[in-house]
Amino acid sequence: MSFYLPLITPHFQRIAIGETLTSLWSGCGHIVKCQLDEQACVIKAIKVPDHINHSKIKQSAFALNRKRDSYHVEYTFYQQFSHKLPKQAQSIDCIKAINKVDEYALVFKDFSKQEYTQATANNIKAILKWLAYFHAFHLNAQFDGLWAQGSYWHLATRPDEFNNLPEKSDIKQTASLLNSALKQCDYQTLIHGDAKLANFAANSQGHIRGYDFQYVGAGVGVVDVMYFMTSCLDDSELHKHAQTYLDYYFSQFKNALSHYQPAVNADDVIAQWAHLWPVAWADFYRFLLGWSPEHKKINGYMQAQVNNWLASNNS
Repeated sequence: MSFYLPLITPHFQRIAIGETLTSLWSGCGHIVKCQLDEQACVIKAIKVPDHINHSKIKQSAFALNRKRDSYHVEYTFYQQFSHKLPKQAQSIDCIKAINKVDEYALVFKDFSKQEYTQATANNIKAILKWLAYFHAFHLNAQFDGLWAQGSYWHLATRPDEFNNLPEKSDIKQTASLLNSALKQCDYQTLIHGDAKLANFAANSQGHIRGYDFQYVGAGVGVVDVMYFMTSCLDDSELHKHAQTYLDYYFSQFKNALSHYQPAVNADDVIAQWAHLWPVAWADFYRFLLGWSPEHKKINGYMQAQVNNWLASNNS
């Protein structure tokens, strides 16, 4: 019997389990289609194993606990935060979030039955608008139960990758400065933390739904925007379009802030976050260089942003 059935059985009278859509990262569970009380649903069934088998991640209690904590954060997000999101920045519909010890069952409406499909590169601007509204809505709010620092690559959560960096490399020697710049910004918000293209769904009207909120927590908006661009733009496209897309994000953020928090000086927020654009890139580069130095996301645009930041801090 699948481990998640005892979790969901008390909550639904009629349960029909369908196909397994995919397995979760490194054996942490699976995503399953089902019918629950005649409603088309998808279950994200989570149970982190005692050993993570991943080619680039050192097996350690720290890494294992990071993964376990990430699923508890996601559970908390869907249980306490997702239903409060504004219509311009919604998540997929979670109808039940269930937890017992180290097992979770997150039950979602099947978004494919709501005419949503996996987002594509045609949805870049719509997702940037989603991010802008998500960030504006949560600016300077409290996020109890979520990560104190969002994203899966920030310095405190990646000691093994930091130790892998060459001792005398510029990026290792300035890693704490990068982290401090992001954390000490006057304007913190809630960031998705894993805002890649694959974690959004879109419908034919261009409406967006986000999902996979394992690394949602405090941060600055450009961290999400940077990471999103790495997921859908190659080096050439970044050189051509990154600034235009960043400007578009900021224009949408300003619109959203005027609606949600009109007392906040939007131009000041944008100025501070724009200043952190190369910092966000350099910080992600620090992680990649220690995790997978041959990674395809390490490209000319990223290197230019890193050099930009290093030069401004060595002058």
